[in-house]
Order: sequence, then C-alpha cells, then structure tokens
Amino acid sequence: MHAEVDGNERSFASSVGSLARARAWSMERARDAGAPKRVVDAVQLAMSEAFTNAVRHAPGSQTIDVRAVQREREVTFEVHDGTSMAPRRRTGREGLPGGHGLHILDAVTSGWGWRPTRGAGKVVWFTVRW
Repeated sequence: MHAEVDGNERSFASSVGSLARARAWSMERARDAGAPKRVVDAVQLAMSEAFTNAVRHAPGSQTIDVRAVQREREVTFEVHDGTSMAPRRRTGREGLPGGHGLHILDAVTSGWGWRPTRGAGKVVWFTVRW
C-alpha cells in the first residue's frame, strides 16, 4: 500500500514488498526530469539500498516516505524512516553479504548524506546529476 502526497512525494509501507514500487517510482521521477539511462540505472540501485536500509534498520516504522526534489540536470531523493539512528558504514565485509549500502551510494550517486528530522526519524538523501 502507498499513498501519493503529490507527484514528488510518496509513502510506502515499510516492508521489502514495497521495494519494487519505491524503485519504479524513483526511476520514473528521474526519467521525467530528463535523466539519461545510466543515471536512471544509478537511481534504481541507490533507491534499492536506501529503501532497504530504512526497512531493515527502522523496524518500528509503519511507512517510509520518499520525496524527489528536481533541479536542472539533478534530482535529490529523500528517504524518511522512523528511527533517528545514524547510518553507519561497515568495513571489512569484502566477500560477505550485506553491509555494502553506503559504499554503493558513494559509487553510484553524486553525493549522499543524512539528517535527523523534527520529532522522530531521519532522512537519508542522495543526489544524481547528469
């Protein structure tokens, strides 16, 4: 289940079952902004990581809110979850599953970060430019 707030914001159920919808929605936002295929592919991978981390590390959240902010030749995606715990980069996991999400965001985005939100939760954001 998801609810559209406006064309650039959407709420998804906090479950791995919502991942494909969140990924498709973000890719559509990037295409609508004029991003080339390589950037849309990067958005797909980055959203997969950011959304999966929100589901995995904010178990009490009912929803995950996603927002797209478009500027000229750039889109920033914000993924809001219900925990204020900062994202943590794991090291020494070569060859092991999991723990690579922030490294992937480093590799496929123009930049990323996070900020606490008023009340409970945080926003993890990433930007793609072309």
